[in-house]
Parts: sequence; structure tokens; C-alpha cells
Amino acid sequence: MENLTLFIAAAETLLESAASEMLAHRDEVYPNEAVGVLCDDGSCYPLINQARSAHQLEVSAFLVSEAIAMLVERGKSPVAFYHSHPTSSSGPSARDVEMMQTKPQALFVIIGQDGIAGWMWDDGLESVGAISLPDRERNVEPN
Repeated sequence: MENLTLFIAAAETLLESAASEMLAHRDEVYPNEAVGVLCDDGSCYPLINQARSAHQLEVSAFLVSEAIAMLVERGKSPVAFYHSHPTSSSGPSARDVEMMQTKPQALFVIIGQDGIAGWMWDDGLESVGAISLPDRERNVEPN
């Protein structure tokens, strides 16, 4: 339990440092879901949502593997996957939970209308940090 507490504190710091980059990506692809890889230094590597949808996310495993290999080659440490929910909260959907169950103890970050939240599956769904978005950020129509 102590390790989870430390992980939560680190996750919240990571979410805060990466927030502006993730929000910029979300705004760039709006109204579709944004998706990408988050590194331990707070940098983000956007991926392409091949579903091109506001309610569905699809990224080939090949592209994810290539992105992670390229980031590691550049000295980056990928630590999470992020995606946005353009029309809902930062809580995981049923499909998100299914994905988390296939990658236990991996960090998943969801950018919702209410904020940015980190989630993982560890013998059940665990919240591992969240930050609220100022009203001006979540009520402004993205570009």
C-alpha cells in the first residue's frame, strides 16, 4: 500500500507537468479523441487515433511499439498512455477498463471535461491521481 501511495504522489506531479502539452494535443484534434504516450519528464508524444472519432479510440499495436522504441532511443522513458474524452469526464469507460485489465499496473491517463485523471488496474480499478481543469480551460471551445 505504501508503494501505491508513493506512486499516486508521483502520478499527480507528472499530470501537472504534462497538463499543458496534453491539453494542447486534445485541442488540436478536437472533436476527435486525442491519444499519445506520456514520458516521465512530462513530455508527450502524440499518436494518431485511427478511428478519427469523438467516442472511439483505435491505435495499431505496431505504431505504439514504434513510438515507444523511438522514445527510448531518444533517451525518453515512456510511463503512460493518455487519451481524451471530448464529451465526457475523466473517468474510464467500459472499454478503457477492459484495456487496463490487459495491461495490469500500467498507468492510463484520461483527459476529460472535468480534469485529467490517472488510472490503473491492480486487482481492480485504482485512481492514481487527478487534477482539475480551471473553468476557463474546460469551457472554452477547443481550436
